[in-house]
Formats: sequence, C-alpha cells, structure tokens
Amino acid sequence: MDKDVKKKGRGFTKPCTLSPQLQELFGVSELARTEVVKKIWAYIREKNLQNPKDRRKILCDERLHGIFRVRSIDMFKMNKALSKHIWPMDEAQEPEEEQGEETANENGGDQEDEISQEEEEEEEETGEDSGSNNKRSNKMDKDVKKRGGFTKPCALSPQLQELLGVPELARTEVVKKLWVYIREKNLQNPKNKRKILCDEALHGIFRVRSIDMFQMNKALSKHIWPLDEAEAMPAKSSKKERQREAREEELDRPKRKEKPRKGGGSGLTAPLPLSDALVNFFGTGESELSRADVVKKMWQYIKENELQDPSDKRTVLCDEKLKELFKVDSFHGFGVSKLLTVHFIKTQR
Repeated sequence: MDKDVKKKGRGFTKPCTLSPQLQELFGVSELARTEVVKKIWAYIREKNLQNPKDRRKILCDERLHGIFRVRSIDMFKMNKALSKHIWPMDEAQEPEEEQGEETANENGGDQEDEISQEEEEEEEETGEDSGSNNKRSNKMDKDVKKRGGFTKPCALSPQLQELLGVPELARTEVVKKLWVYIREKNLQNPKNKRKILCDEALHGIFRVRSIDMFQMNKALSKHIWPLDEAEAMPAKSSKKERQREAREEELDRPKRKEKPRKGGGSGLTAPLPLSDALVNFFGTGESELSRADVVKKMWQYIKENELQDPSDKRTVLCDEKLKELFKVDSFHGFGVSKLLTVHFIKTQR
C-alpha cells in the first residue's frame, strides 16, 4: 500500500498542462493536479460557493460555470470534471492528436474515483484544521513560494507592452490578460480550441499565423523577464546614462509606493493630466490619458518610425522628437515608464 501511495503521489504532484479555462482562472499554464484541487477549493471558500444546506454541493459562479458548464456541482463530480481540464505534459506536446484528451480520460477513469475521494479527504482535513499539521505547513510554505514567483512583477517585451499597455506585470496577469484578449477577439480555432489564430498583434509577438496554446505559453517566456535581469541589460550604456536612470528611479520610488492606495489596476486606466510637452508630442489635442494609453501610443510611435535598434529590439534610438521629449539619445524599452513619469501631472485633492 505504501508503495502504491508513493507512486500515486508522484503522479499527482507532477506538473500538468491546464486548459484555457483553468489558465484564465489561475493565471498559470502548468500546475500539478494536487495544486489545481487546492486552488479550486481556495477559490470556492474565498467566494463562499458551498451550499450552506449541503456543503458537498458547489454553487458555480460565472468562472466555475465556464469550466464545469453547470450551475451547481457535487464536490466528487467536480474532481472528475477537472480531468477534462488537466492534461499530461507529454500529451500536451502533441495537441494535434484530437484523441489525446479522450484517451487520457478513459485510461484515468478508474483512478478518478480514488483520486477524488483522496483529494477531497485532504481538503476536508484542511478545512477542519485537523490531520498532520507539519505536512500541511510544509505544503503551505511551498505554495507561498510558488505564488511569490508567479505573482512577482516582471518586465514585458516591447511587443507585450504595446498589446497590454503596461511595462511591468506578473506572469499570472499576462496569461490572464492574453486569454481575455483571445476570447474578446474570438481567436480560438472553432474546430480545435487549443489552436490560437494569431491576429496582427499576436503575430507581432509569436511570429506565426497560428499557435498551439501549449507552445504559446512557452513562447511567452521570451517576452517576460525578471525585473532585476531587465535592469541589468543596459550595461552597454554610458556612465552618464546609468547615473541618469538611477536618479530617475530614485525620483520614481515615492510614486510607486502610492500605487497600492489607488487599489487594483484602476491606476493604469484612470485618465491623468499630461505635460504640455507630451500633449504636443502626440499632437492629438488630448490633455488627459491613462498610463496604459500613453504607453501604447508611445510604442506605436516607436514602431511607426522604426526607432528600435535592429541589433537589439529592446533598445530605442531616439529621433529628434523623442530626444526633445525625454532628453536622451537612446533608452532601454523597460525604461519608457520611468521616462514618462515626469510627464504625468499630479492632481491636488
């Protein structure tokens, strides 16, 4: 029995590929089955979705309905239903084989009864604060570490900045926003939902006309970099440029601290008064724009005027207009938000 449990444990803790619906809910493309179950239950408890009269019944909100396609679901059936949204990694690498998902479900059918009960027992123990506290605390520590990694802000490539309108974002948020974009534009192949049909914006990121959702998540890694790594990239720049960037970063710090007070992403979408120099630069007469819109417009200008360094697309070579606005000859793509900071006028309340 012990050997069997160990084998199962390895299987359940092995990373799997998630369906688009689960990716949109969790903001990650890969997760172990045990972690999926934990996160689902965390979501259910957070949203208070258990039926008060029968705690084994889950009342599906809009997001769970998108996954399970029912208004309410029994917790044991829920674990079985999750199997359609969790695929082995090796199977995910060959998504063209339409039978892959069905085969996995058929072969794993007998195991699902055991899985659902074992996992649910674990979840019930967690809810009642009983069982092996040491094991649970170790798992909690690992979860916290993983969440820290996924939710840590990262620097985005120029292409992602142009699409999402922000220079920095956690990987989980990038995945979520990308799936929102794909759904809004109806870019999933109707015959095979795992295939994404790239429009012009996505083609600029992935350089293909269509891409498999599993390949898409791998391809995204090229466009998401750790902030410390991104800040280290402009090492070729002169001492003066590095000193200037350091001063700008210092000036920007107090403003970063104010962001949490605004709450959520409202700070990115709220219109802000622009400096006269920035208003003249865009030439549209708009004196107020959100940070996201300004970043998008700036990258649009850079692309239209082909100002990216051909040898390193992350470096922008300023034309006369940009030189006049930013007072620099060139800058790194990650530095655009810092350079723009002085052009957002603070409103007194």
